[in-house]
Amino acid sequence: MNDYVRGEKKGAIFYLTLNRPDQRNAITFEMVETISRMVEELIVDPEVRVIIMKGEGKVFSAGVDFASLAALVGRFMADSAAGGASIRADISRYQHYINRLEAIEIPIICAMQHRVLGLGLELTLACDIRLMSDDCLWSMPELKFGVVPDLGGTARLSRIVGASKAMEILMTGRTYTAAQALEFGLINGVCPGASLLEEAERMAEDMIAMGPVAVGAVKRIVRGGEGIDLMTHLGMEVTLQSALLRGEDFQEGVKALMEGRKPDWKRR
Repeated sequence: MNDYVRGEKKGAIFYLTLNRPDQRNAITFEMVETISRMVEELIVDPEVRVIIMKGEGKVFSAGVDFASLAALVGRFMADSAAGGASIRADISRYQHYINRLEAIEIPIICAMQHRVLGLGLELTLACDIRLMSDDCLWSMPELKFGVVPDLGGTARLSRIVGASKAMEILMTGRTYTAAQALEFGLINGVCPGASLLEEAERMAEDMIAMGPVAVGAVKRIVRGGEGIDLMTHLGMEVTLQSALLRGEDFQEGVKALMEGRKPDWKRR
């Protein structure tokens, strides 16, 4: 099963690749767990500064693996006595796996090519930066099967593009273009397919040049501030900044600027 998700470290970048090209990178529930565990383990590697998530082959992801889904549905249909409790427990568990992508203090850039559907898109919504190839088509077709996206797709999509646009996307099941994704604010940029990964790597290199502890702090502040009031959000800035200003990296950053050289970050 681990072969379906490939991890490779090159310098400060960790490449996380959906690796089922013969199945259009359809995602099994075991893959969701593997991705979560793989990402979480990186926090103890001082060399990894950015994660790039990509899909092997022509398609980023065709969505959920239907064989994997069918295995769960059979059990769900026999759940009449439990009032749906086991279903809710399963969904919550996989939501927790995807939540870990947001929690880790390492930025995640997702590079999507050609097609991204359903669960594939849900996975990318938990990433910090999203890029698409100019030929990428995407949709959230779950309502065509009488269900909703339940691994953050409904909740995160509405936070990113707004409630009204999210309802349009979900309730119509329409297929949209990369240009529309950019217009809706779903992605950060559109690139020619041949240069998609190069653009992700250029963005990663810019992030690597920044103070690593400060990068993690930004992610914590932005992610943690979603849905809270302004004063509480400002308080998060104060708390984390007070720690950064006492750190070795701040002293090194100022010294490097004055000496006209690149900082030698210590992550302290």
